Amino acid sequence: MTFWKSSVLIFAAVFFSTSLLADDNKCSSVEVPIAFDQYGLPTIELIINGKSNFALLDLGSTTGIHLPVSDIASISDVKYTGEIAKSSNISGEVFSNKQFIIPNLAIECMPFEDITGYELTPRATSIGDKPKDVEDKQQIVIGQGFFADKTIVIDYSSEKLTIRNKTGNVAAESRNKFKPYVLSDEGITIELSSPNADYQMILDTGATSSIFSANKVNTSEPLTDCDFNIGPDVKCKLFTSMLEVSGYHFVSNILIYPIDPRFTQDGFLGSDFFNQFIVELDFLNKNIALTPVTSSAM
Repeated sequence: MTFWKSSVLIFAAVFFSTSLLADDNKCSSVEVPIAFDQYGLPTIELIINGKSNFALLDLGSTTGIHLPVSDIASISDVKYTGEIAKSSNISGEVFSNKQFIIPNLAIECMPFEDITGYELTPRATSIGDKPKDVEDKQQIVIGQGFFADKTIVIDYSSEKLTIRNKTGNVAAESRNKFKPYVLSDEGITIELSSPNADYQMILDTGATSSIFSANKVNTSEPLTDCDFNIGPDVKCKLFTSMLEVSGYHFVSNILIYPIDPRFTQDGFLGSDFFNQFIVELDFLNKNIALTPVTSSAM
């Protein structure tokens, strides 16, 4: 089993000058296709100064955008702030990245202003044997900060991402399902419950699979042995208890992994979660609504 935190994303985003955003009130919603790479991660295409680029749609990143230094230099009006941010991946590797701000950009007709970004450092973590045909590449990453004042709907089943300017305008059938989420330094956190305990999980579209932190799993949980290679001296275990989120069943065999102890939440919800739920996020009001793709309400 492999846990990948890098990929490609297909999304049409175009950087514009301020003058081209004069009619920004005319576009309240855009719908863009999501393509999936060979590991099932969501990908979107970015057009920067007329050049096509590919980036990962990664809700596990709290910032707006990560760009290679070469791409930053090609964008007019980009401003470095002088700030340097430190971050780490689940293996505990620490990265330092310079912060910058892009004053104006757009996705199709929808404008985005003052997007905070960081120079890109490859930070993917793989668990197990890396496939021979996978190359390490510097790829653009779009995180949750990109949508700071928007509402988005992530629909893997229809392979589309909807972005709305006006937040809180929820369809009637899902309005009663909107619940608050917690935004921490580690990401968007929602509660996942088993018969034995409640767990605080980070939404992570940049993960191929959900993962529980080994030191956070309740000792009463029944675990199942597995035979994936997840590293030297690490015994493979799967979390197989019945799980519930927002009144719905979530069915998955979730890997138990010794995530770096500085990670404070209980784990990640990856592609297996997003394949079972359409996820609507109101970033301004910090609300979330889930619609099951195949399961029924409890």
